[in-house]
Formats: sequence, C-alpha cells, structure tokens
Amino acid sequence: MSLGADLRTLRYLRIEQVIRRLWARVRQPWFVSALYDRFCLPAGDLPAPLRSPPSLTPGDAGNGRCILAGRIRLLERERPLTVPVNWMAADETPLWRFTLHYFEWLTDLAATGDLRWIDTARLLIADWIARHPRPSDGVAWHPYPLSLRLFAWLHHAPELLDGAPTAFRRAFIAALHRQAWHLSQCVEWDVGGNHAIKNLKALIAAGVCLPDQATAGQRALRDLERTVARQVLPDGAHEERSPTYHLQVLVDLIDVADLLGDDSPAWLNDAIRRMGSALATLRLGDGGLALFNDGTVGEAALLAAVDARSGRLAAPADLPQAGYHRLEAGGTAVLFDAGPCCPDDLPAHAHADTLSFEMSAGTQRLIVNCGTFAYQDPAWRNRLRGTPSHSTLTFAGEDSAEVHGVFRLGRRPREVGGRRVADGLTLEGWHDGYRQRGWRHRRRLTLDAGGSRLAGEDALEPLGNGTPGPTAIRFHLHPTVAAASDGADGVRLTTQDNVWRFIAEGPIAIEPSVYAPRFNVMEKTSQIVLHRNTGATGLRIAWRLERVGDGDTAAKL
Repeated sequence: MSLGADLRTLRYLRIEQVIRRLWARVRQPWFVSALYDRFCLPAGDLPAPLRSPPSLTPGDAGNGRCILAGRIRLLERERPLTVPVNWMAADETPLWRFTLHYFEWLTDLAATGDLRWIDTARLLIADWIARHPRPSDGVAWHPYPLSLRLFAWLHHAPELLDGAPTAFRRAFIAALHRQAWHLSQCVEWDVGGNHAIKNLKALIAAGVCLPDQATAGQRALRDLERTVARQVLPDGAHEERSPTYHLQVLVDLIDVADLLGDDSPAWLNDAIRRMGSALATLRLGDGGLALFNDGTVGEAALLAAVDARSGRLAAPADLPQAGYHRLEAGGTAVLFDAGPCCPDDLPAHAHADTLSFEMSAGTQRLIVNCGTFAYQDPAWRNRLRGTPSHSTLTFAGEDSAEVHGVFRLGRRPREVGGRRVADGLTLEGWHDGYRQRGWRHRRRLTLDAGGSRLAGEDALEPLGNGTPGPTAIRFHLHPTVAAASDGADGVRLTTQDNVWRFIAEGPIAIEPSVYAPRFNVMEKTSQIVLHRNTGATGLRIAWRLERVGDGDTAAKL
C-alpha cells in the first residue's frame, strides 16, 4: 500500500497516542536490560497470593486432555506441547504464539478433572519461567499476553501452590510479582481499546491478590473507571464495534466485578448491565455473534456462561451510538451496520462493511458476512476485511473504506448514519465511502410484521458529479443454505427448516464465496450478486427475500 494510505491512517490518530507509542519504543531498551531486571523487578522471598480471582471463562476439557497427551490445540491448529516447549513457534502466526503465552489453556487442563493436570501445569509453567526470566522477549512479555497470563496464573494459583515443591513455589510467586510490576509500567495506553481493559483487569487482580501490588491495583481501578467511561458507549456497545471484542470486554468487566464482590462500584455494575443488554442486540437466532468487523461467531460455552451470570436480556432495537440496528419479527432477525467503521484512533479491527446486514430465520443463519479467517494471513486478511466480503454494495471494485497493512484503515466514510423509520420495521442507512467517485450509498430495509418478507432498496446518489462504473450488490449465504436459480428474476434458498426466494429486477448471479466463522476455519459457500452499471445519474435497485415454505417444503426439494 502507498505512503498516502499510511498518511491517511496517521491523520486520525490522537497526538497523545502517538507520543505514548514513541515513549514505549524509547523505553524498550531499558526494559530488556539487566539493570532493569536487577534494580526494578522484585526478587527474593515474596509473599504468596492472598486469594485468587474468579473467572467466567469455561474450560475445554477436550483440549485439556490433548495437553495431557503432549499436544495443544489453539485457534483450531494443533501442535506438540512437551518440555522443553517451543515457545517461539516460529512457523506459527504471531496470534498463535500470543495465544500460547496467554496460558488461558490452564483452564482447559483443569476442566479435565484429571489430577495429573496440576503436575503438567507446573512443568509447563516452570519451563516458561526458566526460558523467560525478564522482559527480553517481545512476545512473552508483551503487555497483552502478559495480562492474560498473569490473570490465569493468579486464578489457578491455589491448586498450583498447594503441596508444590519449594523450588517451584518460590519461582512461581516471584514470577507473579515480577510480571505484575512490569505490567504496571507498560499499560498499552498507545493502543487503548480492549488491550487497555485487559491490562487493567490483570493489575486489579494482582492488587487484590498480591500484598505488595495493592497500590498499583487501586490506581488501575481508577484508570479502569475512566477507560470504561470512554470505551463503553451510552448505548452499551464497546467502542471498537466488534461483537467479539464487545463480548471479551464484557467478560473482563464481569471478572473484575466478581473479584471485588460487594465492593464492586456502581459505575462498573452499570457498564456490565448496559453491555449485557447491547450484547443481545449483536446476536443472531442461533445465539451466536454477528460477523461485523473482526471476530467470530463466539464460543457457545462462554456465551452460555454470560447468560447464566446475567440472564438472557431483551435485545434493544437500536444501538444509536454504535450504529447497529435490529429488525425482528416472527422468528426472523436482521442486524444492520449503519455506523462508523471504528473509533478514529483505533482501526485495528475495522472492516469496510458499512451498510452490510446479517439475517437469521429461527436458529438458522441465512445472509452473512464472510468473517475473519486470520490476522496475519496475507492472502485472506484484507480480502475478508474488504467490502466485497460483506453483504452490501461495492462500487467499481473498491472498498468503502481503505483497508491496508494488517490492522490499518486509511480513507473511510466521513458521513455515515442510520435511522429507524416511523413504522418501526424499516431501517435506512447511508455513507459517503465512495465520495472520491462522487457517490453516496443509501440502503433501506423493511421486515414485514410476520418476519416472512425482507424488502430492500440500494441506491447510489450523486455527490456532485458521479463517475459511472460497475456496481455489485452482494448477499453472502451461510454454508447451510442451498441456492438454485428458479427463473430470470429469482433464486430459491433452501435451509433445513425454511425455503426462501430472493427476487430482484434484472439479472441475478450465484457465485462462489467463503465463510470464516472462527480463526483458521474456512468453509465454501455461495453468494447472490446483482451486477449493475451505474450511470451519471446514479443507481436505484429494489430486491426482496420472501419465505415461501417451511421444513416440510424443504424436505421435498
């Protein structure tokens, strides 16, 4: 990508953010030095944790048994895990290596109920401590994996320390204190978002559990209050506008509240309540998360744990600050993205998906976005971030926002918005992501009261002199949906429980697509595409989805 794209990214960053990032780089040589290790990091006999923090995240016993057998499965990819451990895993992606250093998989080990898990965990932890004694490794001591690892070690500390050999006990306790101290010096204020939440959660847990970290923990709680006030929007959505990261932040805040118990402050409890309500808006009929921006459909066990803790809340129809809107009737749910791509200063998880929608009928997904296959994969990362991988309109093969690098976004819509029309079952949205071509995209969606008909209209309206060019309106289908043309103006969509018909004036194409519901998982599927040519005066095209049969009809086809 060009220097221009980088400059268009930089213009959105806050000056404070740039200064903090430069300061972090300036300090890095100090952090990796022997002097920092000797004079700053705690050493000697240190006090054991007074307690352990609770964790809402459930364990995967299947992966735990895999670890007991000498292998580990992370992000759908399995590798050996025996001492000495290959912590660098140079042939894996940075995200996989990060996930290995999280140590969240200790919960998977514990979930097996096999008492061997404790000895296995001690061996793996002791190996990590011996290999990473100080912050000289950019992965192991990076603030993000450090935060997750510190919390995981504190959570499992009672079992790991009970009856432990003296050498392990001393090394483990010292490692807890050293990591907590270092984390207090390198909170990711330059990144912000969910990273800062993770950092502060770990510092609060260390402050409550480790006697000499109390002051840092209290400061982290004050910082968390300010951070939550900025990141949790008035409608309850997380500022990054990713349903997956919304869920992560909600779980982090629940863990902090459960740790503090009766001392959990009102502002924290209120944020959890609002985020729990917003989460309901971001889920489809199968209970999973919508695939807007980076993320996955979510782990069913974790979503169930959140429901059990907070109750399955009613879904607000609109999240006005985030720009998400929901239509729901007769068991049909439609989620519409009519908001900004991301916070201006945090584009890492943004997709060019403005005015895309997802739709489910009952528990089955019908219309989807393509998802997120990987963060570092050069073939798929920005392809799946691009507009054609979303159920929306693309002009001249260009993205409505300029995705580049791995986590960067340059040009993006300046004017973007959505509203609910008076009838309550109609949504309108617009954006100027094609202003450089002279167009505004406007979309209108109407769901009938029975949930059996979704009518849509897409338009390109001129902003001055619009440039003529090819236009494609895409509707990506879930892999369980079978698509077949049934005439010049229609496509029959068959699911296990329903038969739908897609109708539009003019030619309708059925083309290959992909669906990535989780990292490193990709399924073949289809998409409906309306290829049109936009003239100098613009384009307006109507389409609709109608339910024409139930499960009995589907079974006969």
